[in-house]
Amino acid sequence: MNKEHLTSACPDCNGQAFIIGSLPASNLFAGKILGNPLPGGNLYKCSVCHLGFRWPQKSKRELDLLYANGEHETWSKNSDRRRDWQKARDWLGTNMARGSSVLDIGCFDGGFLEPLTTVFRCFGVEINSQARSRAEAQGIMTAGKDLAELAGTFDCITAFDIIEHVQSPRIFLESCFARIKPGGRILLSTGNLESRSFRFMRSRYYYCAKPEHIAFISPEWMEGCAKTLGLKIEHVAFYSHVKATSLKKTKEILINVSYRILPALIRWARMKGLSAKDTRRFPVLADYPPSWTSANDHFLVVLRKP
Repeated sequence: MNKEHLTSACPDCNGQAFIIGSLPASNLFAGKILGNPLPGGNLYKCSVCHLGFRWPQKSKRELDLLYANGEHETWSKNSDRRRDWQKARDWLGTNMARGSSVLDIGCFDGGFLEPLTTVFRCFGVEINSQARSRAEAQGIMTAGKDLAELAGTFDCITAFDIIEHVQSPRIFLESCFARIKPGGRILLSTGNLESRSFRFMRSRYYYCAKPEHIAFISPEWMEGCAKTLGLKIEHVAFYSHVKATSLKKTKEILINVSYRILPALIRWARMKGLSAKDTRRFPVLADYPPSWTSANDHFLVVLRKP
């Protein structure tokens, strides 16, 4: 690897970031198979603010186009098994007054908000036009396609698996801060850069291999950013993205450990056809990591504005 690739400037704080490793190429973006694989680039971690990020990154315009052309069913799959949604609904029901305004950023088809429409005034932001129409049909008042289009303030803003898609998580959090009322809350969920599985797999982890995932935070990053903005951390919960059986947990551990320790063997097996990916046409896809959704690698945080 070239020496100039060993460090990079952090997109959040401009601090010096050091490379963790190279990221694998992928031909899947937002649930849609692409004509050609997207190069992975490298995974870096900032030595100042502790943000993890992919570099180089596509421009916002390029990313928006990829999302707009994505598979509109992607984020509604397994919605009934999403543990962050369950935790967030329980928290909202206990801590937010009836009639409060709740804005879900990246609401997709309104899956999270739909059961709450009888209790709260529910709003959503969604870039995908098909998903946005479905959300509106479920009683969700869509407030725009992008956070920058929003007007007014809300009692609570939720963003599930969103912050890993933005180029600057700090600016994203600042934008949320500006859109909540005094005493309001921000609920975020995302992957945890400092989880044991992430630290073990490093840049070969399934979570950072997804090309739409470009920024990776941790509770440490959140503490620093919240302090800078004057936000109070009220609640933090750690969880796996889906509830899994002991058999699935064991299987995913064994597969990922094998991939991490014996990557050449896994690559050889995939090139021999033991893979769902088109490795004969695109050999670079043989390096794509296996899934590990049963890992305890996500966290949900509740932030309160003074």
